[in-house]
Formats: sequence, structure tokens, C-alpha cells
Amino acid sequence: MGHQDIWYSHPRKFGPGSRNCRVCDNHHGLIRKYGLMMCRRCFREYAADIGFKNRFNGKRILLKGSPLLLFCLLIPSINLLFFS
Repeated sequence: MGHQDIWYSHPRKFGPGSRNCRVCDNHHGLIRKYGLMMCRRCFREYAADIGFKNRFNGKRILLKGSPLLLFCLLIPSINLLFFS
């Protein structure tokens, strides 16, 4: 049994080693919110194509189909907190 057979042979079912970027197969800087599963570098490249827009303060927000946006539409009092 050689080194290649032993090194990193344990199956990864949970933790950072079990998840990777769907674009570049990287494990570092993974964005899991909204089920993106993309590293931060690939997200910056493809954010506009996915549907994210830059807000006035520099944060990116998903305007279409966002769980936060849907939650705010269901509860009108939340609109006053986030969008005023």
C-alpha cells in the first residue's frame, strides 16, 4: 500500500472538505447561502449573470427570488425595518 492509497483516503461526508465550488472545485471561501455553493472568487465573476445587483452600500443582494425578499413581502411590518 503506497502513499497515494493512504493519503486523503478517508471519505468526507461533512465539514469543509466535503463541499467544493461548483465552478472551480475549490474548498476555500465557499458561499453556501441560497444554495450557491460557489467560492468567493467565482461569485464575483458570475454575480451579475446569476441575478445579483450591487446596492448603494456595496453589498450584493439577490433581487429576484431571494428568501429575505419573499419573507419581507409576506410580513409587511418587516418592510419598514429593511427598506426604509
